[in-house]
Amino acid sequence: MRPARRGAASAPFAAAGARPRPGPVVPVTLRLDPLAAMLNAELADHPVYDGLELQWFDDDQHGTGMLAFLSRRADATVDYYVQPGLRLDRRGYEIGGGQRSWTVTEFAVARLVVTDDGVDAEVRFTDVDGRVVEVRVDDRDGRPRRRARLLAPVSAGVLRPTSLLLVWMPAFDLVRVTSTPPHVRIDGRAASTGSLPGTRLHRRHLVKYAADLVAVELNRDEDDGCDAADPPAGRPGTVCGTTAGPDGGVAAITAARGRHLAEVRFSPAMPDAAGLPDGARASGRWTLTVDGAELTSGDWSLARACERVEAGLDGLAPWRPRGLPWLMRLVTTVVPVFRAWPTTYAWRGEVALSDRPRVTGAWRRTGGHDGQGYRRATGSSTRSTR
Repeated sequence: MRPARRGAASAPFAAAGARPRPGPVVPVTLRLDPLAAMLNAELADHPVYDGLELQWFDDDQHGTGMLAFLSRRADATVDYYVQPGLRLDRRGYEIGGGQRSWTVTEFAVARLVVTDDGVDAEVRFTDVDGRVVEVRVDDRDGRPRRRARLLAPVSAGVLRPTSLLLVWMPAFDLVRVTSTPPHVRIDGRAASTGSLPGTRLHRRHLVKYAADLVAVELNRDEDDGCDAADPPAGRPGTVCGTTAGPDGGVAAITAARGRHLAEVRFSPAMPDAAGLPDGARASGRWTLTVDGAELTSGDWSLARACERVEAGLDGLAPWRPRGLPWLMRLVTTVVPVFRAWPTTYAWRGEVALSDRPRVTGAWRRTGGHDGQGYRRATGSSTRSTR
């Protein structure tokens, strides 16, 4: 996610040359990236690592294989391990305290399969410090599961955001308590996972998994603004200005891949930033949906001063889940970060007007929820229990 220099503008969307600009300029971009499956756990008592995640890819864009990563307790930085042959954009993994390492790794075992009756996961690899990491999770029991739709709170813990990252999980579940508990071993030593209160009642481990999930990024740092009539080439999953509004504005932008569709709708339509009269202002609301589910919304604003237009996206609304099973409804209510984390993000940018307008801007955290409330509630806070 992070460009070489924060706030640096990427190549403008319009082709080179002093030709008339072909369409309205909107300082908003949208990216969509699908994943086949994910499994995630907090580590409650390991002295080095406080969390792990497995991601499985199986599509034409990424290839087929495993990405595993471990977050470090001391500084929240993350080590990534990529199976050979996978084609991943490492800039899309600027979570927590940022990347500590990115290593192409031969896995001794790499499997993550979500079935109707549970999850089957197994990995074994060696980390950058020479420790053997082993994970085995299998809660399949022959009974179909009722799964939830959940917005992952991963962005609550991002210290230096390079986009508004929303990970939407339309088929989310917790590992069931069965005769085979989850197994995590690092350097020959068992590592326990976090836990939810009342395990005897709800019969769940705090090991999360999901299938067919989607990662969406709004206004990634190195993205220039959206030229509605001339979208950027070579940016899979990024589509701009697909729905025209009145007076040459843009009513919506979309990003699509496979059967997934992300959309940002503007009400009223956002006007062409380059066509805004000097001294004029415009504002309204925007709403972001994935496959029809509303994830968040907020305010947009434009204000022109000579050959520059100040732009903003702020006032973000919390996620409002619908139809959650009772356990997830309880968790997302008792631990506010699940719903409230989008409200801690705001974006400010500027459009430099010319024959080829350029956009610079950055997201910032506005304070409040940082993800530690969730870790305290689950016994997996960043302070080691040793």
